[in-house]
Amino acid sequence: MSTASASRALAREGAVSADLRRRILAAAERLGYTPNLAARSLAGRRSGLIGIMVNTLAEPLVAEVIAALERRLAQAGFGVAIATSRDSPGESVRAMRQLIGLGVEAVALAEPAHGAELANVLRARGLPWVGLGDGLDRAGLVIDGGRRRGAELACRYLLSLGHCRIGVLAPTAATAAGVIDALGGSQAAAAAHGPREVRDANAAEAAMQELLDGDASPTAVICGNDLHGLAAVRACLRRGIVVPRAVSVIGFGDADFARRAVPALTTVRVAGAALAEQLANGLLGYLEHGTPPPAVETPLKLILRESTAQAPDSRRPEGGFT
Repeated sequence: MSTASASRALAREGAVSADLRRRILAAAERLGYTPNLAARSLAGRRSGLIGIMVNTLAEPLVAEVIAALERRLAQAGFGVAIATSRDSPGESVRAMRQLIGLGVEAVALAEPAHGAELANVLRARGLPWVGLGDGLDRAGLVIDGGRRRGAELACRYLLSLGHCRIGVLAPTAATAAGVIDALGGSQAAAAAHGPREVRDANAAEAAMQELLDGDASPTAVICGNDLHGLAAVRACLRRGIVVPRAVSVIGFGDADFARRAVPALTTVRVAGAALAEQLANGLLGYLEHGTPPPAVETPLKLILRESTAQAPDSRRPEGGFT
């Protein structure tokens, strides 16, 4: 193969066949070749960088998605620059502008706070973007992270156990609204307590304490991620409230620690690798073909463990959970 072919393949240009590009990349891997992104940027006016904006990397599912996305983009010859959103829209927009200042060619919005404002900045700059999660308009490719569908799945199960006072802890306002939308579509529309927007486990525990202090404290809580689920359990235990005999708790994401917790956490499983693949395909579709592939619905599964039980003083409806 010629040096020109190797250069085109390593630069992600479309002038070589897919088979040849695979062989060139495999050879580069064996030789330990690392492309100089700065030199490539000077020569081809392309940075080779993809920006990733997240709310927090502390959430296990988001961290799993970002790690898988970084690996997938590296296979395609891209590096990544990661930034986190801030407490206010203005601060988040400034963080996005700093990310853009690095010369990123496209951006993945992986459930950041203030996603709509960030998408507006990207549109104004003419940068392609792919979003994950709620709170983003459909002007770009938006991939469903499954939180609304997961909340609905969790809600139906709790209803089958006789729960009628259901609390909500969610990591962003958009996610909280999505959970309430899911609850609103069920027979428990008037029973939702919350939503409480919480960005970390400490805030989730404090919000759970507030729910327990309410006039009609919930008999079950749906959480936006597994960390918040464990925080809700901890808040109950600090009050001497037994989970799940008095309060049932459901998380989201199925992190490894969820099954090791005491009690083991009932949660909604979503494939982080599949979400990352969709994000990568969308970004590469924009950059290499000018259009991304359509988004597909990522499968979800409710994983039943020890943190959920029949509602206090209720009988399980005939037919159970369907």
